[in-house]
Amino acid sequence: MTLRQILFLLMASTVSTRSQDAVKVKEASNSQLDLLVIAPHPDDEMIGCAGILIQALEKKKRVAIVVITNGDGHPNLTAAAVSKERDQLTPDDFKQAGALRQMHSVRAAARLGVPEAELMFLGYPDSGLEKIYLMAEGSALRQMFTQQRETYGLTVPDYHTQVHGKSAPYLKGSIIGDLVEIIRTRSPKEIYVTHEADTHGDHRAAFWLVRDAILAAGHQGDFFTYLVHGKDPPVPPTRRVKLTPAQFAIKRAAIMDHQKGTSPVHDHLADEYAKPEEIFWQVLTP
Repeated sequence: MTLRQILFLLMASTVSTRSQDAVKVKEASNSQLDLLVIAPHPDDEMIGCAGILIQALEKKKRVAIVVITNGDGHPNLTAAAVSKERDQLTPDDFKQAGALRQMHSVRAAARLGVPEAELMFLGYPDSGLEKIYLMAEGSALRQMFTQQRETYGLTVPDYHTQVHGKSAPYLKGSIIGDLVEIIRTRSPKEIYVTHEADTHGDHRAAFWLVRDAILAAGHQGDFFTYLVHGKDPPVPPTRRVKLTPAQFAIKRAAIMDHQKGTSPVHDHLADEYAKPEEIFWQVLTP
């Protein structure tokens, strides 16, 4: 069975229609959040924050996840997912890999108990966030792998299209605008995103984008960061959250959801990143 066929079967069984998704996002848009987790790629939300999401849900708190990209910029993973050599990959192959990675996040979030409407994909370019943040505003970035210049989603429609009826160009202002809108309408008590010291360019840029959005939105809640790649910063973490054995088992299973269909690239994802303690650094904003 091909990746396209697998995705079709998965989407038919677990994902709502586009019109239903749009209604759910709009219905959820007025309720205040206790916790908003923002991830650069599908899997970062589970690696860094699955435990605090589980604990919040156990306390009946309102949580949501925003994934900035579709994870469509990983050549080795795409080659594994579509069973091709890297030099044979097409833009459609990268889009299909992005659809698979979206599905991973859908399944992992459902495993934790996150409501379907509270998982949002912005659909901006994987491997392009740092470039977008640093480039002058003007023409939209063209993602080198998908050849896209605007947001999209195959498994789940992108947030901007669901809410505004059209996609958004790959511009810094577009990303910050979407984040500001979500932060203002949902008023989260706590926001989490990858740390500025992370060695992955998209992860650093995610921090900059969220920081700028928090300032623009006038957010007054707490702002925390988590590290995925690289060494811990020299400043001690602000929070250490220990998971119970049961919570850790759910987190590990959620990370393993992101390994499916990507062998051998992500075979050891859970072994490397599933840890019984999550650590966070608080950022103070003016």
